[in-house]
Amino acid sequence: MKRWLRPITPIIAALFIVTACGGSTPNAGGSAAPSAAGSAATSAAPEDKELVFYSGGDTNVQDLHVKQIIPAYEKATGIKVTFTFLEHGTGAQGIYDRIKAQKDAGKTQWDIDLWESDTGYYTRPDDLFLQVGASDIPNVAKVPKPTLDFVQNKAIPYRGSSVVLAYNSDKVTNPPQTYDDLLAWIKANPGKFAYNEPSTGGSGDAFVISMIYKYSDYQKYVTQPFSAANEKDWDAAFTALKALAPSLYSKGVYPKGNAGTLDLLNRGEIWMGSVWSDQSTQALAAGQLPKSVKITQINPAFNGGAAYIGITKNATHKQAAMKYLNFLLEPAQQSLIVTGAMSGYPGIDWQYMPSDARTRFSGADKEYRLWPGGTYGQDMQRLWHEKVAQ
Repeated sequence: MKRWLRPITPIIAALFIVTACGGSTPNAGGSAAPSAAGSAATSAAPEDKELVFYSGGDTNVQDLHVKQIIPAYEKATGIKVTFTFLEHGTGAQGIYDRIKAQKDAGKTQWDIDLWESDTGYYTRPDDLFLQVGASDIPNVAKVPKPTLDFVQNKAIPYRGSSVVLAYNSDKVTNPPQTYDDLLAWIKANPGKFAYNEPSTGGSGDAFVISMIYKYSDYQKYVTQPFSAANEKDWDAAFTALKALAPSLYSKGVYPKGNAGTLDLLNRGEIWMGSVWSDQSTQALAAGQLPKSVKITQINPAFNGGAAYIGITKNATHKQAAMKYLNFLLEPAQQSLIVTGAMSGYPGIDWQYMPSDARTRFSGADKEYRLWPGGTYGQDMQRLWHEKVAQ
């Protein structure tokens, strides 16, 4: 899941970014996607003694794989993992082009087995990624079906995060339960709510996206391809956001970056704001937010997203790749994501997680809606600047 660049501020300098992007609230149940390799998929074939894995993101993603998952996988399977990490996902298009060039050249064995990148790459019409299901990777049966449907089963979600509502419980005893409740609260408490400028962070994006979903059919964005006609619904959303501005922090001042909203909460200048679940949980654990700050989720939820790993269609070590993903989806490995420094959501349904992991995000619903990003995301940010910020 990509995430926007966050400026370094005193409260958040030590925190890392996980991912973002934006269907329906996940429900338990794996996909019945066609089997890619039959029952043999769950145990690496004898010739699969290595695995080539490319990934990208922030250093917490790198640390998760290099320091925890890969050593345990190698010990359990005897398969050697060659891991290449592109910090912040730089060079992703080049990796995609490299995979596509091998397909175009007619090669039957490609030199990258697993790739972790932005969701949009997996469903491009070039058809470079393997569609998998529970018959290939048994633990896929534990994955919420909507997150698999979102990428047509061409990648596996293994961690996630969402935007949530953070509030100062010393000032707010009954936080809003719905988006309409939140809008009413903002108007009744002028100056005490902030969301960051959308182009500088996904938590601000989410507040704007929720307004879009208020005036436009959510299903159009998660079940259908891009259509510019859907953006005609947005005028009412931007009009409402413009009218809301005088009730926001400093009568319409938008913090820069996700961390900017947390800084305002930390200083007590606002009582409530939209924030990332992982980032706020990390800040609370580190004592970088007062204990009075709590997190909750509205209904329907703010958007969030999962981070995905895909198997290339002609991966040389296809069986080892499937085995890695199955290993990654085990509750033991998923717990490292939830209770460790990453503070993320698991890729599998919460019902399969141990109790200490399930209580990590106490007060937040742990579910989220999706947002397709891409052209919709670019247009939303541009139109917000044109119609709301000015």
